[in-house]
Amino acid sequence: MSLRQTLILFIISLGSFGLNAQSISLSRQVIGSYGSSHTLTNMVIMDNVGEVAITTESSGDIALTQGFEQPTYSIVFENEFDPPNAFSPDEDGVNDNWILPLNSDIGQNKVIIFNRWGDILKEFENYNNLDVVWDGTDSNNNQVVNGTYFYIVEFPLSGHSKSGWVQVVR
Repeated sequence: MSLRQTLILFIISLGSFGLNAQSISLSRQVIGSYGSSHTLTNMVIMDNVGEVAITTESSGDIALTQGFEQPTYSIVFENEFDPPNAFSPDEDGVNDNWILPLNSDIGQNKVIIFNRWGDILKEFENYNNLDVVWDGTDSNNNQVVNGTYFYIVEFPLSGHSKSGWVQVVR
């Protein structure tokens, strides 16, 4: 007996024992990059670009998902926010601070600088390129060594964030 035949017999036997089961129909749809979703009892079925992803559990901001395709998100800034990826904090008066392309419309922000192991080196609230600016030091005001560092810039009022890397050249 094949696996398919065994599965069919199992499903039929469940019905013969009088078990109440919810009938769930999953369809494979190719609907473009936006997809669609169907809500059942404690289950959301999402059809995205031909692959089915099923959200089985969620709590607050956490969702446990099983399936082939996980949702992806992209953020588009009206005015492209693209920080420079290098600066030279060598106190020669040129490129000594990491200057971010911030404008007055952006509002509150938070900047976090990490090393390659993911350790937070420095955090800034309301980075402004003047008195709140990264000068190539860690939280103890020790100069960081030449190398690549990583950042996250968060804009809490809009819910946007940007991450990337920056090279320190001395």
